[in-house]
Amino acid sequence: MPASGMTKLAIKEKVFEALQYIAPEAPVEELAPNDNFQEVANVGQSGFLNLMTRLSDDLKIDIPESDYDRVTTLTNLVRYLSDRLR
Repeated sequence: MPASGMTKLAIKEKVFEALQYIAPEAPVEELAPNDNFQEVANVGQSGFLNLMTRLSDDLKIDIPESDYDRVTTLTNLVRYLSDRLR
């Protein structure tokens, strides 16, 4: 069952938790809303895939690979997850 009813703030916190798990050295506090995850967190393609998998597992939703290009920034990812959790 998806984690429906989460606020955008709660989703953002989940994203930060997942990012810290995938890349503990990532400067999540420096991540601006429109920064690219791969560039700022220096996680590369495999780290980004791991981030999407972790969020999918944690939130119990499917994030198809075909949507990955839509969720490369914090703003876009939070909006996307919020829509998926409704």
